[in-house]
Amino acid sequence: MMDKLRDIWNRQPRWIRIPAQWIALPIIAAFALLLIVDEIIMPWYTRQGDEFPAPDLVNQSIHAAQDRLEDIGSSMKIAERRFSPDSPDGTILEQRPPAGAPIKHGRVFSLVVSRGSELIDVPHVRGYTPRQAELILTQAGLHVGGHAGERDTTSNPVPVGTVVRTIPGAGSSLPRGGVINLLVNEPTDRRSTWCPNLVGLNIEEARKILRDRALLIGSVDRRYDTTLLPGTIIAQSHAPGEELDAGIEVDLVISRDQ
Repeated sequence: MMDKLRDIWNRQPRWIRIPAQWIALPIIAAFALLLIVDEIIMPWYTRQGDEFPAPDLVNQSIHAAQDRLEDIGSSMKIAERRFSPDSPDGTILEQRPPAGAPIKHGRVFSLVVSRGSELIDVPHVRGYTPRQAELILTQAGLHVGGHAGERDTTSNPVPVGTVVRTIPGAGSSLPRGGVINLLVNEPTDRRSTWCPNLVGLNIEEARKILRDRALLIGSVDRRYDTTLLPGTIIAQSHAPGEELDAGIEVDLVISRDQ
């Protein structure tokens, strides 16, 4: 069969056979070039098969994350800076792509970075009733831990039943959600109370119980604990049942989620 076709081709005039070769050769060359681009050049350019899991940058400092990304040939951009009471300034809160996602060298990571705790100046509430003071402090983004009696011995005392001062004092800076205690001008004798067991309760429950015992919430530290709901009390500075003077502060450690 091939011999018959070759014989037919050889009987064709030369002016037909030469243009046919001119047409066939460019087609063959184009096909060969397409194979080279598809099988060699494009895989090299796109680095096919060179994917690897994205590193976990959350909770790292921005400088540590930058060094880590440079090691894998990637870079980053800061998409947002956000206040976070549980993460120091410059700590990474979120990342895109997420940790473990398949990436290639040169990928740009989009990061959300902590601005630290938002600081709020404690308002002046001297002379206000405890209820008025609590409303002012709450609107400012703070919480009232409790109140205790204190005799106002200044030259210009406030009325009995109103706030003498706050702990921390007016003008101090606290993170948003910080705890303020009120000292109220209520002539009282020294009296004792006892410390309740607060472990396992949430912060709001503890605040109410301490207030009923004429005790105050002191410093509040946060500790990462995946076994408890955020805001659950893990530890307290005074043992349950310990006898305390009224107005004493009880420091707390509460859980956080990240």
